[in-house]
Amino acid sequence: MAGATATATGLAGCSGGGNNGGTAGDTGKTTLEVWLSYYTEGKTKKEYTNKIVKQYEKKRGIQINITGVPYTDVTTKFQAARASGNVPHLVEVMTRPGILAGGAGMVVNDLWQSSSLADKTADNVMKGHKVWGAQSTGKKGNIVTFPLGFRPYFTAWRTDWLKQAGIDPSEVNHEAGSLHWYKDMPGIYDKLKQTELGKKKGAFPGTTGMKQSDEEYLSLYIPQHGGSMSGVVDVKGKKAAIDSPEARKAIKMQKDFIDKGYFHKNSINHGDEESTTQHWSGQLAINHMQDSTDLWGDYLEEQQKAMKNGDYTWGLPRNAGTKAALAWLPSLGFIGDAFSKQKEKDEAVKFIEWWVGDSNRAVQNAKNLGFVPVSPDQIQKEDFFGQSKMHKEFWRGAAARTLKDFKPAVIPAVPGADAITYEIPRKMHQSILQQGTSVEKATSMAAEEINRLLQKNQQG
Repeated sequence: MAGATATATGLAGCSGGGNNGGTAGDTGKTTLEVWLSYYTEGKTKKEYTNKIVKQYEKKRGIQINITGVPYTDVTTKFQAARASGNVPHLVEVMTRPGILAGGAGMVVNDLWQSSSLADKTADNVMKGHKVWGAQSTGKKGNIVTFPLGFRPYFTAWRTDWLKQAGIDPSEVNHEAGSLHWYKDMPGIYDKLKQTELGKKKGAFPGTTGMKQSDEEYLSLYIPQHGGSMSGVVDVKGKKAAIDSPEARKAIKMQKDFIDKGYFHKNSINHGDEESTTQHWSGQLAINHMQDSTDLWGDYLEEQQKAMKNGDYTWGLPRNAGTKAALAWLPSLGFIGDAFSKQKEKDEAVKFIEWWVGDSNRAVQNAKNLGFVPVSPDQIQKEDFFGQSKMHKEFWRGAAARTLKDFKPAVIPAVPGADAITYEIPRKMHQSILQQGTSVEKATSMAAEEINRLLQKNQQG
């Protein structure tokens, strides 16, 4: 969850590599400057990353400087770094891929094809990276990012609510396949509402996210309804898709489900933090607003006893006719201006191959970072992912099946992406829920604003 402060560490015990993180003058070592946002999200992630980096520095004799930059700050900090001519080599761009647009991202097709990760990584994972490459460079087929893992959204259910509703976990978890938003969910929600837990004041079956910092959830529902695989804009990143028939249906669903009491009445102010804490406290039966990292890491950290007692079960993403759902793509964007030597590019690739491609480290990445491995084989072969009923359900059930069966949708990697993904949809939701504007009118206004921003940036 966001909100941590930025930290920086020179993990090799010496100063940074000078301009653009090049080669450190006296040592002759190659130095890589790396910005990681997840690094600010907690002690476990930070300590594990430090350990991994130190191991690699010792193995290769290079220096890797990690700077932690919170997701909410990375766009402004990157713009400032770019203006000053002192950008990092690699930036984690999971929630802010727009920073790669405007010529910042380096095309890495050759580096990718010659890397060992190209053969290991699931095609499903790379589809999202190709969308980002095409949007940020304006050319189909380009890649500007290397994957670190896969963080799909799927559903977590409280088994106490299911029991009270007379619903067996296998009717809603990964064994049931993907449940349909309209054919399946209303009946399930109605049963959950009739339970003792469901009748408590302030209790709802689920919620949806409309607070500004969590407006990416719209990019979950739109692809599920058959809309753009990049949510509020088209896949080419050229025009708004928030006013498409599919997008309008998705937004109407949000409103209708609030009106029917399926989603929390205060959804306008909810995001993943609110959904998760209310799920833990028993006010929500289902949480579909967290990705695999938080459904595993935060739940184990805060709800360890409940997790191990089987108080939660995990299902696949819902659908409205398509097997598509938002997934975060933990990844490192290559920043062209930072690389002055081929050796730096080669070392960056070797580091990512070592970190992500090795099965033992893929397990450690799952345990400490919650990243689903980019290779489905690793989930089936490594003992960790099947060491208990909880592990099997989560990793080999919900996570593996989502990786295999669902097409990952991504938020857009276009100039102005923060406003397009977060600010404009927030204003639209406020207009619909607080001012009574029709979905048609509100989406048309939002599309005009998005298109103005896209055209302005394309001209600029």
